[in-house]
Amino acid sequence: MQITYLCAKHEDWIYSNPKQALHFMARDEMQGTLLLHCGQYTEAIPYLGCAFDIAVILLEVDGGENEAMKSKVTSLAGLLEETYYNLKLPEYRNAILDRANSVLQATESAMLSAFLLKSVHQ
Repeated sequence: MQITYLCAKHEDWIYSNPKQALHFMARDEMQGTLLLHCGQYTEAIPYLGCAFDIAVILLEVDGGENEAMKSKVTSLAGLLEETYYNLKLPEYRNAILDRANSVLQATESAMLSAFLLKSVHQ
C-alpha cells in the first residue's frame, strides 16, 4: 500500500516554491499535532499527512542532504503512526512507516552514489 496525501497540483507547487512550502509544512504540522493531542485523530490525518508529504518533497529538493528535514520526515511519520495506532488502522500505520523508511533509505543511497561519483572524478 502506497500512501500519499497531496495531489499532483500541490506537489508541483511545492517543487516550485520550497521556501513558502516550509511555512505551510509548519502550519499543517502544528494544526495536526494539536488535533492529535486533543484526540481528534481522524481530523489530524490530513494536516499531518500534508506536512509529511511537504517534508519528503523538500528533502528531495535539498538533494537528501538536509539533516533537519530528515528529522522532520521521521517525526511526522511518528505522529502519523501514532494517529493510525489510535484509530486501530495497522495497515495505514505500516504503510506510513514503510514510506518513511524507503524515503530515508533512498536519500542515503543517492548521497552515497553522489559521493562515490565525485571521488571517482577527482
